[in-house]
Amino acid sequence: MAQATLLSLRDICRSFGGIQALDNVSLEIAKGDIIGLVGDNGAGKSTLIKILAGAHDPTSGDVILEGRPQKLSPPAEAQRLGIETVYQDLSLIGTFTAAENFFLGRELALGRGPALLRLIRRKSMGDTAVKGLDELHIDIPGVRSKTVERMSGGQRQLVAIARGAFWGHKLLLLDEPTAALGVRESREVLELIKRLTAKGLTIVMVTHNLDHLWQVCNRVVVMRRGRKAADLLSSGTNMEEVVAYITGAKAPMQTRSPIGEASA
Repeated sequence: MAQATLLSLRDICRSFGGIQALDNVSLEIAKGDIIGLVGDNGAGKSTLIKILAGAHDPTSGDVILEGRPQKLSPPAEAQRLGIETVYQDLSLIGTFTAAENFFLGRELALGRGPALLRLIRRKSMGDTAVKGLDELHIDIPGVRSKTVERMSGGQRQLVAIARGAFWGHKLLLLDEPTAALGVRESREVLELIKRLTAKGLTIVMVTHNLDHLWQVCNRVVVMRRGRKAADLLSSGTNMEEVVAYITGAKAPMQTRSPIGEASA
C-alpha cells in the first residue's frame, strides 16, 4: 500500500548572489519516512534543510504541505505547521535545566502580557518534560534540577531531539545528530530515532555516517552540486552505489521519489 505524501518540494532553486546552492530540486516526503540526506560538503544538504526549516525562502519553486502550497519562512511559521529542526549546535542554553530547555521560547506562564512580566509555571513545564521523556524511554537524571551544561553530549542530544519530536508533530529535521558522539551515545540516539518513527513521526536526517544511515533510514537521498543525484530505497541499494552517486562516479538518476515502493 502506497504511503501518503506529507510534503513535496517542486523544482526548488536557491541562489546566493552568483552562487546556485540548489538547482531544480524536487523531493516527495511520505508520512513515516526516515530519509537519510547525504552528499559532500557544498552539495546543498544544509540549504535544503534550511528551506524545510523556514530559515531560507526558495528563490523559485513550490513547497506543498499535505496538499496545500505553503510558505515555511520564517522558522516560527514552519514550527506552527509542525516542523521542528535540531541543528548541530542543539540550540540549548547550558545554564537551563532539561525541562526549561524543553519549553525554550514556549514557556508556560500565568496571566497575559509579556512573558518576562508573568509568573512562569515551572512545575507544569517540569511535569510535561518528564512525561515527554518517559514516553520516549529516555532516562536522564535531574530533568528538573540539573543544568544542561552538566550533562554528557549524548544526554544533551537526546534532550534536543526529544524536544523537537514533542513540538514537531509532522516533520523532524536532524542535522548530523551523531556527529560528535561516541559509539554508545550514538547507539542511544539511533534507538531514539527508531522509537520516534515507530510512533509515526517523519524524519529527514543529514548524516555523513553511512553506517548509521542504514541502521535507521528507509530512504537515501543523495545531493551533489546543488542537485538531487539519487533517491533510493535503502533496502534496494548499498554503500558502494551511494558513494558512487556522492562522488559523481555514477550519473544522476532521472526517477521520481520512491514513495510507497517499500510497502507496495
